Amino acid sequence: MNTKKISIPDRDLTGCLVGFKKMNVLWECPTCGCEMGEPQLTQHAEDGFYGSVHTWESKCGHVAKYADLKEISG
Repeated sequence: MNTKKISIPDRDLTGCLVGFKKMNVLWECPTCGCEMGEPQLTQHAEDGFYGSVHTWESKCGHVAKYADLKEISG
């Protein structure tokens, strides 16, 4: 099982950005199960919050949203 530790936007129940969080996630496409591309840190600014989040391109071409990733305890 391939996992990656990534940084993503942290949102409240209404969808507002409240900061950033790090997660260990299963590094496979939620749609087809193929391994996703290498994550790259990107600057993100929204609602007065500034930080870095990871982005990537899936080798299979599917778009994997942060909310669709499976978090792995670790």
